[in-house]
Amino acid sequence: MATPQLTPEQQEEFQRFNQLVQQLEIIRANLQQLEMEKRDVESAIKETKTIDAESNIYRSAGRLLFQTNIEKVKKHLSEQQEQIEVRLSSLTNREKKLVASVKELQEKLMGQS
Repeated sequence: MATPQLTPEQQEEFQRFNQLVQQLEIIRANLQQLEMEKRDVESAIKETKTIDAESNIYRSAGRLLFQTNIEKVKKHLSEQQEQIEVRLSSLTNREKKLVASVKELQEKLMGQS
């Protein structure tokens, strides 16, 4: 029994399907990474609430640590948290659109076989 040959259009659609699936995997990996970063920032924010305003506190910048005050750290962490939330929201929206595109193309490909 011979396997059916795909038309050039079907080959292109199959290739596009594979590309969409790969993009979806990348977005999901990025979402996982951002979720980890979000938990780290939330943990750091929680810890800053227990620190006395007069205490010495250090913040990293690359390979360096420098002394700063708690208010600057709180502000920095808050800004980081906002940035992560925006990126998470954006990636989640992209993920939803990609999932819809993958499903649509999958149904189209299944209907052609």
